[in-house]
Amino acid sequence: MNKTGFTLAEVLITLGVIGVVAAITLPSFMENVTERINSERQANIAQKITQAMEQMRAHGLLNTQYQSTDAFVDELQKYLKIAKRCDSNHIADCWPTEKVTMSDGEELEVSKAKTGANLSLSTETNNVGLILSDGASIILNYNPSIDPIDVGDKVVSVPDEGKSLPVGNGKSKLFPYTTTVTNAIDFVMDVNGGKKPNSEVAGRARDIRSFKTAQFSKADPCSKYPNSTYIEDIGCVTNMKMYKNQFEARAICSENGMILPTKNQLMTIANKKAYLYIEDCYSGRCWSDTVYYTSNYYLVSIRTGGIYNDRQQNPSYGFLCVGN
Repeated sequence: MNKTGFTLAEVLITLGVIGVVAAITLPSFMENVTERINSERQANIAQKITQAMEQMRAHGLLNTQYQSTDAFVDELQKYLKIAKRCDSNHIADCWPTEKVTMSDGEELEVSKAKTGANLSLSTETNNVGLILSDGASIILNYNPSIDPIDVGDKVVSVPDEGKSLPVGNGKSKLFPYTTTVTNAIDFVMDVNGGKKPNSEVAGRARDIRSFKTAQFSKADPCSKYPNSTYIEDIGCVTNMKMYKNQFEARAICSENGMILPTKNQLMTIANKKAYLYIEDCYSGRCWSDTVYYTSNYYLVSIRTGGIYNDRQQNPSYGFLCVGN
């Protein structure tokens, strides 16, 4: 009897063809799987925040405007399980990596993502970092200029801002997790806990996602204050480079949308050795807005930390202005 079968050459050719097909299709398949997982995690995080804000609204906690992201999070955390919270000066402690790759391909140190400007937002409020109870990391910003929402107001879903997730047979399922209750917030999130690529660059593998439009940015938080330098714990500081009395110094700061610093703020600037970044006042002593006695006001040298005082009418000293 004749026996039939595959020759060794035929088997090897078949295996080679299968290998080539797998090499071509496997990366695309894995990308689709990664996209599905990341999108599901993104939707899960977003829905948790939205649900927490729905509960805030039900208790009448969205019918007011909070003055800062910190004040808003004070209430949000009553309805959201949070493992860790970080203020803007320690924002990197709530993020799994020291650096991220932004959408333009450049790297940014997470510790510099302090304000809404560093999330490509128009707000001037500081950011707050959160690690949720499930380990998810987010950096959130609250916009105090958004109109409050009362308990009786109509809440409208915004499906266009939801994320389409691939499901079977090439179809997609929409997760419309944003509603009018979330108008005042936006945030970025790391959906895979610090695993690579730690990137916002467009593509299926990107693991840093936006809630709505927030994206990391190197934007200067002091761009609205020309020639200013950002000093941690203080804000934007400008040396006005002129001698004035305390009356005039205060007025000039106000005209520029800034304030004359307090004695404690000047001491903080001195302790941080900020003279390495901003010039000391012309006289070496900077006017403060803190009263020493009657018409005398404190002056501080930001180079030495020395504390002095003089009459408010004396035009012999320089001054700094401090912004948001």
